[in-house]
Amino acid sequence: MQEGFPGMNWRWRTSSIPGIATCLAGALSEMAALAGLLWFRLPQENALQTAALYALGAAGVGALVLMVVGALLLKRTGEQQNRVERDLLEAFLEYIPDNVFFKDRDSRFVRISRAMADRCGLADPANAVNKTDADIFSSEHADQAFSDEQEIIRTGEPMIAKEEKETWPDGHETWVATTKVPLKDRRGEIVGTMGIAHDITTRRQAELRIRYLALHDPLTGLPNRILLEDRLSQAIAMSGRSQKRVGVLMLDLNRFKDINDCYGHFVGDRLLEGVTVRLKACLRESDTVARVAGDQFAIAMPLVATIDDIERVAHKVQTALADPFEIEGHELQITASIGMCQYPNDGENPNALVQAADAAMYEAKRRGLGTHCFFSPALTQATRRRQKMESDLRQACERDEFVVYYQPFVSTQTGRITGVEALLRWRHPEQGLISPSHFIPQLEEIGWMVEVGRWVLRTACRQNVSWQRDGISPIRMAVNVSSQQFFEGSILETVKSVLHETKLDPKWLELELTESRVLDDPESTVKIMRELKQIGVSLSLDDFGTGWSSLTYLRCFPVNRIKIDQSFIRDLASQPAAEAVVKSILSLGRNLGIACIAEGVETRQQRDYLKKQMCTEMQGFLFGKPLPAADCTAFLRSANAGTVANSNQTDRLGMGAGSADQLASTQIDGLADDFPTNSKWNAARNDTNLGTFEI
Repeated sequence: MQEGFPGMNWRWRTSSIPGIATCLAGALSEMAALAGLLWFRLPQENALQTAALYALGAAGVGALVLMVVGALLLKRTGEQQNRVERDLLEAFLEYIPDNVFFKDRDSRFVRISRAMADRCGLADPANAVNKTDADIFSSEHADQAFSDEQEIIRTGEPMIAKEEKETWPDGHETWVATTKVPLKDRRGEIVGTMGIAHDITTRRQAELRIRYLALHDPLTGLPNRILLEDRLSQAIAMSGRSQKRVGVLMLDLNRFKDINDCYGHFVGDRLLEGVTVRLKACLRESDTVARVAGDQFAIAMPLVATIDDIERVAHKVQTALADPFEIEGHELQITASIGMCQYPNDGENPNALVQAADAAMYEAKRRGLGTHCFFSPALTQATRRRQKMESDLRQACERDEFVVYYQPFVSTQTGRITGVEALLRWRHPEQGLISPSHFIPQLEEIGWMVEVGRWVLRTACRQNVSWQRDGISPIRMAVNVSSQQFFEGSILETVKSVLHETKLDPKWLELELTESRVLDDPESTVKIMRELKQIGVSLSLDDFGTGWSSLTYLRCFPVNRIKIDQSFIRDLASQPAAEAVVKSILSLGRNLGIACIAEGVETRQQRDYLKKQMCTEMQGFLFGKPLPAADCTAFLRSANAGTVANSNQTDRLGMGAGSADQLASTQIDGLADDFPTNSKWNAARNDTNLGTFEI
């Protein structure tokens, strides 16, 4: 405090007046008491006694006045303090953003904040007086709030930051963190409760969203693998009590990646959503369908009575997926390969059951698209082999284990070699040469087909240039292109880059496209084909007759050749229907101005028939098996001056009796397939008895 009290607060001085008045009243009272004492002690009619009497009266009156003034001032000061406190409370309740409330012992509202009134839809906070939570919230929330408050009143213990869900009459839910404390009067008696609730709805929703995303697929909303295994654990526990089975199905959508490549991921996502709807419609309320990978779904079936019930669901799912999907103006067809297993026979925990169903699913894919099969113990070993092969494949590129073999085309009329087809092989360090039918699907699955296909194209073009530099007459080099390369791998830019790098004339390069794959998206296919034709390369349609060909699209495709699948050539002599198909394809080719190549020609009878029907070119073991580059170079040099289709030249080059093994001692028995078709290898292996590859 500064000297002279210049800094003294006026409120402090005002509040001091009652105290000063009280002190003065006390002093006057003491003076009155002293005057009274003197009046009694002094002789009567003494002047001093008279003065004492007057002093006594004056002091008494003064003391009384001062006491009254002090009391009035004291009351006024108290009222001012109460008014300030009330103003502070009013401001607090008006502007605090949280919900503040005061309740009596019966949990009726006495006061609430403006924020709480707004939250409860009340025009004025006073409208909440004498209301209870039951008048505002759901009965469940009101009952819990009443129970909490009565416990606080009973024990006197506060409730600190309890997270509560508020359910409103219209059904919507909010969350608050509520602190409630006992409300006491001046005597310390509990007269009610006071609380403050902070809205945490946004935080809680974020937490729930994070938890949801941790357990669900964001695209389809289905449970993910983590939640699936939790549901399986529950199903296994229920099965133990009920003595029933648990069924697990693993579904893989066949050729889903082709749809993504052809139409884009937006269409692929809509297809997955459509599949989800159909899968749910096939299941019971207690079943769980989960998305466990990009195009893989799993179904958990608790409380299954027999394995027939599991297979019945598999049939139902495949039937549901059989109808086309109409998405963004495209009619899409999809099938599923389904693996099935059951608890407790095939596994005792969720992880084992999922693995068993996965192994069965791969076996179903091996048997053919759109099939299903149950797990058997033998499949476990097959799964391990598949996983090892996938691991080996990842190292094959680094170790340069891929090689390219070449198989010739010959002219049916002249017998001259018109070209060769580049065929991919894998020289495994432990298992030797592996057929592409065993590893091409896995290359596509792990996403390496585009890169490997680019390497094959570059290797084949470089080899063709090398042959021309060595004086061998220029021939056509045919290279298979997978659908992944065609639609996803920027095939046009890849071909331009490889031709520029290797300096190969485009007219000596031919790209082979599989019939069924290019018809998945004919409009895009035609556009890319025309762009490829503009740079000078030729195009052929492989495996013709095995896909779902449309003659309209075939007429539009700018192809130079169509290759008749070897399954028709093989059955020429035994099945009139195969002969009719071959004759029809050859006639179709002539009418459209498209040359035809017959695949899998292995007998002279087949050769003579094709020559009679004026087939343009032939390919098969009768003329040469696939050869590594060095042996194919020797073969081309030997055949460069003559023909290989007439009997004398065929015998001289080892294509007849006896000398074939001498010419191509390093030829690979059993590899009469071409990349990347699987069915051709199986047909050739079964028909020719040339050996078997085991992986």
